[in-house]
Amino acid sequence: MQPAPDPLDHIATLDLRGNGHAPPPEPGLARKSSRFSRVPSAGMSIEQLRRNYELILNTRAIYYPVSYQILCEIGSGRQGTVLFALRHGARGCITEHAVKLFDPGLYRNVEEYWTDMGRIAYQVGQLQHLQSHNLVLTDSYEETYGIGFVQMEAIDGMDAGRLMTGETLEIARQGYSAAEWIHSRAIIFRIEDDCVCLQPGVAIYILREILRGLERVHALGFLHADIKPANVMIDRLGAVKLVDFGRAAMIGERASFLLGSPLYMAPEIHRREPGTIQSDLYSLGLVALEMLSGRSLGENAQTEEELLQIKLDLPNRLADMFPWHLRVNGAFMQILHKLLDPDPSRRYATAAEADAGEDGLKIISKQLVQADLDTEYARELSQFLARFAGVDDARVGEYLPKLLLRPSFRTGP
Repeated sequence: MQPAPDPLDHIATLDLRGNGHAPPPEPGLARKSSRFSRVPSAGMSIEQLRRNYELILNTRAIYYPVSYQILCEIGSGRQGTVLFALRHGARGCITEHAVKLFDPGLYRNVEEYWTDMGRIAYQVGQLQHLQSHNLVLTDSYEETYGIGFVQMEAIDGMDAGRLMTGETLEIARQGYSAAEWIHSRAIIFRIEDDCVCLQPGVAIYILREILRGLERVHALGFLHADIKPANVMIDRLGAVKLVDFGRAAMIGERASFLLGSPLYMAPEIHRREPGTIQSDLYSLGLVALEMLSGRSLGENAQTEEELLQIKLDLPNRLADMFPWHLRVNGAFMQILHKLLDPDPSRRYATAAEADAGEDGLKIISKQLVQADLDTEYARELSQFLARFAGVDDARVGEYLPKLLLRPSFRTGP
């Protein structure tokens, strides 16, 4: 009987010299890793880097410095693509990871791309000192054929954006009894005007967990700089984890081009001003708005100028965006106004103040306890996610349809 072919034995050759050719790979993962352990040519163009990026995605494999077999795409955005991959280590050790591949298409030239890769490599080294159950940090930074990528822990769970889709609720409902579904709806979800939003208690739980992670990041002098629902993961135990530090920047650092996701940026970042702690807190406020209203702010904006104006006008119409049971809660509305104030100086001073300060989210947690509406939200979320794993204990993501990303406009350097 012939042995089964190695799924990684056939790969289109990557362009190292700009002439469209490279030596053919040899069979076997170990040989491939050593065979292609070469650095890109100094004369490589941005077009060549973009071709190499697409070829890596199309061939579903990375061969250097170690071999990764790409199983599927987890998500993609302006900065690149996150992949679920198997790392083939020594002596047959195969481990699961999330790998983020940085897209050179965002950059004007090779020098700009590699300069930013240097920034990412530096922050990976600095952030490795952080320890928090609310953070999923990057293990390492590497390059293959001039394309930068980072290796991260692959979280078995669901991001907050996917949690609030009708498709997710429909799949989950099929695994519940009628009584269980009523209970889950009462604790986790609320349907308002055909939009899926989260119940206040579980939303406050998620927001406070994010703030605790941000408190550790800010203490080290960094900003996350890309807080959005897709970067908030809920794992199988219901724990909340902030992921994807690819855009993390030093507090006060002035970016040479736009960082993060435009929909969730603070107004001062749109103006290319240095990012501050308050910039992260504004982004968190927009996440809160989306979780509790079921709507994303400014998703119909066609230009960055339109999106900025929507954010500047937000305080005047904030109350109208929430259902009545939230509008009548004065403490809650005050917290949202403080997070989403267009003036950074009027926002909370720190993540700890927004979480546990005298006028922070802790107030709402106390209200829920006093009204006997508090519960073990981690356990409730864990039981909900268990509906997606199946009897074979598969990963949660294997039971989810691919989530289509919202179209977005491009912003120049």
